[in-house]
Amino acid sequence: MTSTYLTLGGAAVISVIVALITRRLGWNTPLVLIITGAIIGPLPIGPSAPPNPETVLVLVLAPLVFGEALSSSYLDLRRVRRPVLFLAIGLVIATTVAVGAVSTAVIGIPIALAFALGAVLAPTDAVAVSTVARKAHLPRYLVSVLEGESLVNDGTGLTALKVALVAAAAGSVTTLEVGGYFLAAVVGGICVGLLGGLGAGWLLRRSNDLVAVNCLILLLPFVLYFVAEEVGGSGILAVVVGALFIAHQQNSDIGHAGRVQSVSLWRHVTFILQSLAFFLVGLEFSDVIGNLMSDHTASLLVLVPIVVVVLIGVRFLFVFGMVALGRRATTLEDRRPLLRGAVIVSWAG
Repeated sequence: MTSTYLTLGGAAVISVIVALITRRLGWNTPLVLIITGAIIGPLPIGPSAPPNPETVLVLVLAPLVFGEALSSSYLDLRRVRRPVLFLAIGLVIATTVAVGAVSTAVIGIPIALAFALGAVLAPTDAVAVSTVARKAHLPRYLVSVLEGESLVNDGTGLTALKVALVAAAAGSVTTLEVGGYFLAAVVGGICVGLLGGLGAGWLLRRSNDLVAVNCLILLLPFVLYFVAEEVGGSGILAVVVGALFIAHQQNSDIGHAGRVQSVSLWRHVTFILQSLAFFLVGLEFSDVIGNLMSDHTASLLVLVPIVVVVLIGVRFLFVFGMVALGRRATTLEDRRPLLRGAVIVSWAG
């Protein structure tokens, strides 16, 4: 456990320094961070890949998603809730199944592990989507759809991953068991998030101690995550729901004293966690390549491009199918904006 924290601490320092340099030079920060991590990973000195993925999930992903959700608009997400839910739930499940089926057919890995691979790859990345969408000056509606999808689909993907791993360990799992697991994860996550957000909002409105208020918000994502996981819910979904609830309350109460400081605090925290997340991806490269057996290399070279094509193809088919079923435009002029939006949302994955 100590090595995990030392790794995260050293990786955080290096990643923030690299991010500051790339921002000043105007380079692509995520790409440079991944490359830097891949270079440093095999070295005998410096941070290496964290040995405990669950620790990274809690210490990095939970607060990172919380910070992204806290800066989002609840009203904007409510306006685009239908496409967000279709993409965050329906597309994740469709992608998981498609990648799993192709992986099994191509290299013959067990179906449960193939679905686990699909569940890992299905969710879009909240950090990359938010950063690129805002820099590209996309229409607000499309940005809300992409940000909402990337916030919610982590809960769906992690739930699908847990189901696949349980099936791999047990040997089989029924459709009814899968449905029950998903329902418990969604309901548990939403309930814990709402209760936590409601309680935090109540304290925020009644406290004038800005230090205590911001400390509470800083610790809240960890509390929500652990409580949701303990009751069988989705910890990531609880974190997102709680953050959206708090953000809505803060934006509704213009006299809330701690709002400006809270937003500023989380902007800095999110920057550190974003940099760390991409750097950790790079650190994993050497371990992943080192764990490959020689007879797996050929399978990898075949599977990777096929899976990439499947990921892109399934997303395009799903998005255009959703648009076609959702709005039946009668003229070419009416269809053009929809088609442009569909292409952007599809490629943004």
